[in-house]
Amino acid sequence: MARHDEIRRRLNEGRGVREIARALKVSRTTVREIRDGTKPVPVPGGLRAADPLWMGQISWPPVIEDLRRGHPLKLIWDEKAKTLTTYANFWKQFYRKFPEYRQAIVTAREFTAGERVEVDWAGDPIEWVDLKTGELHKAWVFVSGLGFSQLLFAWATPDMKSMHWLACHKRMFEFYGGVAHVTVPDCLKQGVLKCHIYDPDLNPEYAQLAAHFSTSIVPARPGTPKDKAIAEGLVKILSRYVRFHYRHYRFTSIGEINRALAECVAKINDRVHTRFRVSRRERFEAVEKAALKGLPEVPYEVGEWKRATLAPDCYIGVDSALYSAPHIHRGKELRVKLTETQVEIYLDLECLAIHPRDRRRGGYRTRIDAHFPPQSQAYYEATPQNLLSQARFIDESLHQLVVELFNADVYGNIRRVQGFVRTCHKQIREVGREAAIAHIASALATMRQYAKFRVSYLQDLLKQARLKKGQASAEREIKRIPGNPMLRHGERQHALALEATTAEGAR
Repeated sequence: MARHDEIRRRLNEGRGVREIARALKVSRTTVREIRDGTKPVPVPGGLRAADPLWMGQISWPPVIEDLRRGHPLKLIWDEKAKTLTTYANFWKQFYRKFPEYRQAIVTAREFTAGERVEVDWAGDPIEWVDLKTGELHKAWVFVSGLGFSQLLFAWATPDMKSMHWLACHKRMFEFYGGVAHVTVPDCLKQGVLKCHIYDPDLNPEYAQLAAHFSTSIVPARPGTPKDKAIAEGLVKILSRYVRFHYRHYRFTSIGEINRALAECVAKINDRVHTRFRVSRRERFEAVEKAALKGLPEVPYEVGEWKRATLAPDCYIGVDSALYSAPHIHRGKELRVKLTETQVEIYLDLECLAIHPRDRRRGGYRTRIDAHFPPQSQAYYEATPQNLLSQARFIDESLHQLVVELFNADVYGNIRRVQGFVRTCHKQIREVGREAAIAHIASALATMRQYAKFRVSYLQDLLKQARLKKGQASAEREIKRIPGNPMLRHGERQHALALEATTAEGAR
């Protein structure tokens, strides 16, 4: 209406049709129609064009409801209106009909091929149900995207701890088949210990991963998600895609979630990008894959870092197991790296020891003889032989048990074997060797029957054997003394016995 009035005003001033059309950027036909009075005067509020016929075939309330829940408009068109009209026509008519849902304008960034990869955790976890217990669990989704091709990668984990954070990076680089020059994470504790706009302090484990893959870690500024807008956008796309396509499905395991994520990632990567005019995968294969750095020859082994203090016995306790370290560092706090196969012990940057990882979780000890002082080495070398000799002298069954315990764990069972030998010696002193050997053999058989090899249990069994022997010796013939005044009807017998004793004394 304002443009109609402006054209009418300029016509009244005597300006030409061409001049008005060029200045207001309208067609000369429109100017002539207004000049000749053939174009109707617009009413206040504007004229509303009639809806196309295909719009009457769509139920718009469900479309509005899905859009309010965060589902992307393109997926809604793909499900409800793909056979009726094109996507471009659909969103134009939708925003004309519902202008309040029009999205804000965004600015796209441009990156060199192989320059950067942006990583992040998806904000909303995916829930899954354990069918055995009925418990509801959550899976957290790691998302990454390359800067040039925006190729998407996603993987679900049971939590967001450091070990899974590093493992997801390893999977990501293997998925891309190369390494970007710059990796851009968020300022989370698994990646950045202290945020700083110019010089942030990286987590040591994360810095070691970056050194292994030869990539630079450049964290986004705190509270500035636009520094990793590609990852943020891919999180939104993937979350909406999964939430929309699996809104009527209940996951029952993390593996099932990862299979669903793989399907969604493949569809997103193979779909034609609206700006590139080719799919993300095609753009990656054609240009960016060759620009990435090659993967290192030595595979990266994901490890969990912990801190532990070396005890006076030269062992540190980590993950319900004990590992030795050099005795000169007793009392110091050491850094321990737990991998799938081994345990590495560090003091600052110096590697002190490497042990095979013990997953038995029974407090077993893993040791290296050189870690102990000379007197401790002499003790560990002499004591087992001495105990074996004493057990062989006591009984063959005890000797066989000691051999089995030492084969399982020599240094973890020394104190237990000492208790067995000492208890057996005590039994021999108290009841004699012949009876004690029988008691010991019976007690060891009982211990094997119940698979309960405890010093306190052996002591209880031998104590019961001593009590039974004492009761057997107490069972003897009872002789009654004649004339006992304490017995019933014994007064007369006592008197007769007293008279006989007096008469015998008088003679």
